[in-house]
Amino acid sequence: MSKVSIIVPIYNVEEYLGKCIESCLCQTFTDYELILVNDGSTDNGLSICHEYEKKDSRIKVLDKPNGGLSDARNAGMKTAMSPYIYFLDSDDFIEPTLIEKCVNKLDETNADMVIFDVYQYFMKTNTKEIIKNGYGDSRCVNVGNNPEVLTKVLNAAWNKMYKLSLFKDNHIEYPVGYYYEDLGTTYKLMLKANQICFINEPLYDYLADRPGNISQQFNQKTYHILDMIEEIVEYYKKENKFHLYYNELMFIAGINTMECLKKTRNINDDKAVKQFIDDCFKYIRKTFPNFPKCKYEICRQKNDWIYANPRVLKFYLAIRKCWH
Repeated sequence: MSKVSIIVPIYNVEEYLGKCIESCLCQTFTDYELILVNDGSTDNGLSICHEYEKKDSRIKVLDKPNGGLSDARNAGMKTAMSPYIYFLDSDDFIEPTLIEKCVNKLDETNADMVIFDVYQYFMKTNTKEIIKNGYGDSRCVNVGNNPEVLTKVLNAAWNKMYKLSLFKDNHIEYPVGYYYEDLGTTYKLMLKANQICFINEPLYDYLADRPGNISQQFNQKTYHILDMIEEIVEYYKKENKFHLYYNELMFIAGINTMECLKKTRNINDDKAVKQFIDDCFKYIRKTFPNFPKCKYEICRQKNDWIYANPRVLKFYLAIRKCWH
């Protein structure tokens, strides 16, 4: 049995796939299985996977009908045979020491999850920045003794390594059929983790503005942000933890909704924009009646106050449209 299962969901990213797989094969830690989940790609992705499978016995290729990112991750988990699990998006790549450093940290601390920093690449400007987590690497925390940890880390799946048992023992899977699936999953895992540890070093390379990146798009699936907020709210209610972590959940809901509301700046369909704004604030204010008043600073950036109030936002968008 290998120590780590690396799961790579793949869908129509042949341009990036080779670099992604090579970054796994170049790891300083070698005791892993690499599960390439082809999620119904219509490009040459499956052929690329099979070529690598022939070269390295650690590689397993799963070929399945298209079901989305969550479905591919879940399929990979069902195949995984290792105590530790790591998810890598197929259009990104990882630093050579990622697996080694995460395994060492989990072995050393017996934590359920380790979180590390990330390089965020902007292809248009050929620049990068480091996204840091909010804790030093000498600490281990959990949500019970440090609720603010929920507000200080990326909700992404790929800047964390986990014990596979954290998913299986708590019957947690990625919600199938939705965008923003990490939002609907990470905070469940964090609630259930006995210990969360950290590595203060960027080990992941995220292509933030590549063409086709869903985080840059606005369409009907942008509404999934509300579905995933509801997913975690209902989970915390089921666990009788909603009121205990009310402020943390309001912060999570607020900043994620506001990021989606920022996409309305570039949408010409005024009716769709107005409806999205109304629907977002209807849900947020129903779930968190005192929004945006919160223990944590929801308006973190210079102009975030605009997106925290529907009337102000609609006025801003109308004025902006006149300018353009």
